[in-house]
Order: sequence, then C-alpha cells, then structure tokens
Amino acid sequence: MEINEKMLRELRKKFDVEMNKKEIEILDHWKQDIESVYRKKYDNLAAVQTEMKRVIERMANRISILTKMVREES
Repeated sequence: MEINEKMLRELRKKFDVEMNKKEIEILDHWKQDIESVYRKKYDNLAAVQTEMKRVIERMANRISILTKMVREES
C-alpha cells in the first residue's frame, strides 16, 4: 500500500495534534506542582528551596525514566 502526499499530510497533522495534547498535559501537571509550592506558606527561604528542590528532583527523575524508555525503543 502506497501512501500518497495527502494521506501523509493528514497523518502528520494528526501526529502533531496528539503531540501538542500530550505536551499540554505534561506542562499542566508540572504547573500544578509549582503552583502548589507557590501557594504554601513557608516559615523561611530554606523551606521554599527544599520544596522547589523536591519538584526539580521529581522532574529530573521523570526525564531520566523517559530517556531510558526512548533508548530501549530505538
């Protein structure tokens, strides 16, 4: 089965839409985490830094997991 240009453009468009949806979900997740840190009342700057460090560590962990998954699939 041969894919013509029109089908290829449609597939690319669908792929781009799905990727954009996923990106929105991901950004929304991390935005909510950062907003929760922002809304909390902290006693001092060290407590804010600790909480931000936790968010950063979770982000780094997720990036690491996804990177491993991509390597395994390639």
